This record gives sequence, C-alpha cells and structure tokens, in this order.
Amino acid sequence: MGFHGTGKERRSLDFFRQNTTPQLSGFLDGDFWERLLLQAALHNPSIRHAILALGSLHARFQQDNGLMMQIQTNGWTDDFASKNYSQAIKLLVEPLSQDGQQAIDVWLICSILFACLETMQCSYGSAITHIQSGMKILCEVKYNEETRRHEHDVLGASESPYVSIERVQEMFVHLDHQVTQERQIPAIFSSLSKTRESLVSQWHVASYSTNNRWDPTNEKLPVVPQVGLWQKKSISILARWSSAYDAYLDIRGDNLTHQKRKGAAALRILKELGSTAMTLARTKVDDQMDWDVFCSMFRKIVSLAEDIIKLDLNPTARTPTNCVNMALVRPLFEVSCRCRDPIIRRRAISLLQKSRREEGVWHAFPTSKVAQRVLDIEEAGLQNVRSYEDVPGWARISNVSPIFYPNEQRVTLTYSWLGMGHDLTSQTIEKVVEW
Repeated sequence: MGFHGTGKERRSLDFFRQNTTPQLSGFLDGDFWERLLLQAALHNPSIRHAILALGSLHARFQQDNGLMMQIQTNGWTDDFASKNYSQAIKLLVEPLSQDGQQAIDVWLICSILFACLETMQCSYGSAITHIQSGMKILCEVKYNEETRRHEHDVLGASESPYVSIERVQEMFVHLDHQVTQERQIPAIFSSLSKTRESLVSQWHVASYSTNNRWDPTNEKLPVVPQVGLWQKKSISILARWSSAYDAYLDIRGDNLTHQKRKGAAALRILKELGSTAMTLARTKVDDQMDWDVFCSMFRKIVSLAEDIIKLDLNPTARTPTNCVNMALVRPLFEVSCRCRDPIIRRRAISLLQKSRREEGVWHAFPTSKVAQRVLDIEEAGLQNVRSYEDVPGWARISNVSPIFYPNEQRVTLTYSWLGMGHDLTSQTIEKVVEW
C-alpha cells in the first residue's frame, strides 16, 4: 500500500486489509472497505489512525477467541487501539479548533469507522451515537448547483472527496439497520458505562419503527395506534432499565467516585428527558402548552445538573472542558426552551452560564446566549411572568434549532411561531444571536 509505519502499525494495517475488510464487506459495500477506504487511509491521518485501531482491536478479538469482551467489561481492551482511536479523534477535530474546516467526507468516513470500533467493544450506545451524528450531518448537507459540490455550514467541501456522498449515505443506511436489534436488559447493570449503553441502544431500537413510518416531508401525522404501540414499548423499556439501574445504585451507590456520581446524575437526566418524549407522542398539532405538566420533571433535571456542576467545581475533581457525551449542555438547553416556569427556566440558563463544558458542538456559554434569546422572545411584552400560566400559547415558539459557528461569536437561531392567528399555520423565523 505504500505505508511506512512502525512494525505494529504495519501489522495492524495488514490485518485490517486481509481479515477485517472481508468480514465488514460481507454485509456492506466491498468496494468501500477494500479499495476506497484503504486509498483514503494513505492520504488522511484521521482515517489511517481509525483503521489502525480497528485492525488492532479485531486482531486482539480474534486472538482471544472473542472472549475479551466478557473478561474486561470496562474500558478498552487494547492499548494500541485506544491510542490510535484517540489520535484519530484529535486529528479529526483539530482543524475546527484552528479556524479551519474538516472535509465532509473525512468526517463521515471517520464516523463509520468509530461506530465499527465501538461495536467491536460492545459499546452499542456509543456506536449508535456516531451513526446518528453522521446521519444528522448528511441531512444538513446541501448540493450547490453552481460549484457542483456538497456543502455544509461547519464542515468543508472537498474538491476530490475520497468517497462520494451518495456512497456514504448507503453506508449509513446499512449501519443504522445493523444497530436496531433489541438487546436484553439485565436484572442489574455491572457498571455505569453499561447502564448508559443500554439506555441509548434500547431507546434507539424503540424509536426505529416509528422513525420508519413517519415521513417528515408529509404533513399528515401518524395514526394513533402506531404511536400507542411505541408508547407501550417505551414505557416497558424505561421501567426495566430503571429497575436494573436502581439495583446497581443500591449496591454501588455509596462507593461511587466524583466522576461516577456525575455519570449517575447524567443518566438520570437522560431518563427524565426520555420520559417526556415518551409521554408526548406526536398525535396532534404541536401545542407548546403540553410541556407545562412537566414542570416538576424540569425542576428535577435542573437540580441534577446543579449536582454535576458542583462536582465539576470540586478542587479534587477533573473539570471536563471538552467531552463527547451530551450530559449537561443540551439537556439544560431543552429545559430552557420547553419550561415556561420563570424560576426553573432562569436556573437552567444560569447553570449554562456557569459551566465551562463543551459537549460536542454544544458549548455551554454560546448555548446560554441562545437560551436567553429564546426566553426574551417568548416573554417580550408580557408583564409579571410569575408562572408558566403567564406565558400564553401565542407567545411560545417551537422547533428551536441553533447553528453554532466555531470560533465565531454568533449563532443562527431558527424557530417556528404560530402567532395569534387561528389557522394553525406556523411561520419559520431566523435570527442571528451575537455577543
């Protein structure tokens, strides 16, 4: 292949080419794995390090006859693979931190490789996260007729992409199908990481059939029986998950480290947010007044977030400045947009202002600016807002979607507003938030 690395790197690459690619191309496109990907690895270091990690991990898995996942359930089982995985992530995001742009195809290819790595580690929740992240980017990519290139607001357009967008789309469809097999929830979880993997994986499976049947381009809403079936399945999953999680906390709760206590609080936040989505099935026209019944739940989420931030500020704790998991910033933003109780809402925004967390593209400080603007929009012209009842339906906005620009002090905010009319037709509004 023309690759001149260390002996270990060459062995990992050879194993990937000779053993890993034939197995992966058995259910996916062989041309992608056996030709295009290897060509890309020669020129792009992020892709190359991800392939080295995958080849090494697969070799270790085969060497141990597939038993290593049962022997070591926490952390990585292969130090070489772990280091290369970390290096791949670092090189992938590095251009974004230097006022540059990473190429669309490189980002999507790495998302596929990262998903495969996590799957081989039995980290199905993390694998799903990578797949969903890639599919979200694909939805945001637009084709420019003038330049004849695919473009994205944050990622760059390649003059000569390693793999076409159309081919990458096919890959993500295949991968998404692979992670929709339901897995059994144990009576008790063995670790917090397994608890999170189960929650993400099971939630994705429960939502899959619903996502398949709901056509976002069709204004007609799904019939109630389908939604009822999804609700019933989701309630069952959440109940079984909560039981296994409570059993884990009963045994391990008193001995959790600062880091694991933060993880436990974050899982509770995810569970509470999942409960709202499960309860508010889309069976009617969007009504923002429906969120009012969840005030106590929103209050609980904010309290859990406060616990995490207190632990972050503990002198003996490691304060994360950048992490992948959506533990705090996005949930607090959801609360600030959906909860119209003025006290709870402002507590959520205040926590975002205090936190230094960066969770993916969700940086706490810019997010707090967007949350404050949403509050200002809804409360503009209202007098003496003392409870959610003082924010009428016509003042509320929905479908709030921020687009963040790395290293720029601005965010594009898009939202829908029904206004004071009676035709139930919402208008889409776009604003720029600067600071």
